[in-house]
Amino acid sequence: MKPQTIIMDFSHVYEQEDFYRNTRFVWVDCSDIAGTSCYCTPQAADEIRRRIRPYSPYGIHFIDSGDYHYVSAFWMEKIEEPFHLLLFDYHSDMQPPKFPGLLSCGCWVQRAMDENRNLRQVWMVGPDESAFAGIAQPYRRRLQCISLQALQEQQTWVQLHRLQSSRLPVYVSIDKDVLNTYFARTDWSQGGLSLPVLEKLLGLFESRCRVLGVDVCGEWKADARFLLNQEEAAINNQSNLELLRFLLRRA
Repeated sequence: MKPQTIIMDFSHVYEQEDFYRNTRFVWVDCSDIAGTSCYCTPQAADEIRRRIRPYSPYGIHFIDSGDYHYVSAFWMEKIEEPFHLLLFDYHSDMQPPKFPGLLSCGCWVQRAMDENRNLRQVWMVGPDESAFAGIAQPYRRRLQCISLQALQEQQTWVQLHRLQSSRLPVYVSIDKDVLNTYFARTDWSQGGLSLPVLEKLLGLFESRCRVLGVDVCGEWKADARFLLNQEEAAINNQSNLELLRFLLRRA
């Protein structure tokens, strides 16, 4: 049975894309929820949880732009067994929260490590080396990090091919800002991976771990610049289509 594909619409950006049209999908409209952009209020968090309550975390979830990457934490809350997080992102998303009590796209990984009792380790792939410098020491014991610079070294790939199988499953979270601008257009600074390299990495990890679910963010936030939006949306749509096909083939 193929995993369920969920489209979570916060900004209407997916109305400009059609990668999901030829597969069975569920549309979860979140565009009317106040207090969700970058920072998520407790009231918004409760409402998002309510709207995804009927759906399993063991699927493929497209969760809009990177402003909403914290939604990954809500999907991971629904996992009822110990697991690791495999995160592809150009940023660590482990900044100290600027506003106590508010979950954000910049601190959600740290919050999940603090609060999700089933999350054991975070495997972070693709950030610039400088992103690791700001991670507080207590969290580093549970982090495995592969920087963008390390991925340019042959020895890193030798070590990746020697990875042992994990006895624990993984939840995969992909922010397309880990990709270069040929393969994705986001409203955040971006990394340098190509889509084929991302898929190669996914394949390496999937061959050694049971994958529970996957989410994908990193859309270009819709705004008034219609022609520019069309260009950005077309690039992201193509990468979303390729990622969805890749994930469904391996399901």
